[in-house]
Amino acid sequence: MKKLFLVFALTASLAVFGACDEAESGTSAAAQAEEINFLANTDGIIGNAESSATPEFEGEGIDMAELVGGGVGEVFNAPMIGGNMQALDGTIYEALLGRPSVPLQLSPLTAGEELAVMHTNHGDITLRFFPQEAPLAVENFKTLAREGFYDGLIFHRVIPGFMIQGGCPLGRGTSGESIFEDGLGLERSFNVHHFRGALATAHSGPGRTIGSQFYIVQANALHPASIEDFEYLINIQDEVAGEFSGGRHIYVRDVHPAAGLKHFIENGGTPWLDWQWNGQGYGHTVFGHVVTGLDIVDSIATTETSSDRPISSVIIESISFKIYGE
Repeated sequence: MKKLFLVFALTASLAVFGACDEAESGTSAAAQAEEINFLANTDGIIGNAESSATPEFEGEGIDMAELVGGGVGEVFNAPMIGGNMQALDGTIYEALLGRPSVPLQLSPLTAGEELAVMHTNHGDITLRFFPQEAPLAVENFKTLAREGFYDGLIFHRVIPGFMIQGGCPLGRGTSGESIFEDGLGLERSFNVHHFRGALATAHSGPGRTIGSQFYIVQANALHPASIEDFEYLINIQDEVAGEFSGGRHIYVRDVHPAAGLKHFIENGGTPWLDWQWNGQGYGHTVFGHVVTGLDIVDSIATTETSSDRPISSVIIESISFKIYGE
């Protein structure tokens, strides 16, 4: 039943280069690679060191449209498919019936899209957003940016081959602010992923623990075992991945389309941070993507560090906005 496990659950190979426990862990990417057994059973969160996690909601009775489009950003436990096919009625996967996953980050820019230009002391990084997939995270980031919140803040945590993280007002990864009084939670989407260049929210665990901290994925390669897994899924695109009452079903291509899997293989990323691949049905919200400036991300990622903290400050000088096509 390797097929079903790969389609719906986190594999140990996807966790080999798993994420970090806390913002000030000081754990190197190489050391993380040695923690296969540990990482295969953890969420691998990227967030602050002070968790205010709350119990997960089971998702029963939650509006599927809210979950897929972001909605209130509550927590939903994805089904864990093991030895037997089980009905997926009432789960988030029901939203894929007639509306299969589409990797939006691979789509071209359209006239009228609002882009953000993050001006750093290493150069400019231009970002696009996906408000239809993560409306709260996008609103939070854009509003804070327009208010000048990020001006002068640093990238406090940098791990080459993994990601660069910033947005902490204290510059230590232990704090954050949100335009929402109670913070916000994870917003799940089948259409955005932790490809190289993805912009995502940091958090300190389940619940409304997302604030101003964010990270940009810099990883430019996958572990060979992950590539093997993704190639396997590419080869079974037309096989049934899940069943619903009334004879309805979804295919592997509906959950993990070949285009997205190939992009991971060819360009890199951190797929274990996608909620679909997380063993507990949790992960991180992807709400944007780098349009230009990946070379700047690489430059920041390779700056000299001590315990993952840049020795020379990497500063977000300001963030401006522009409309594509104007």
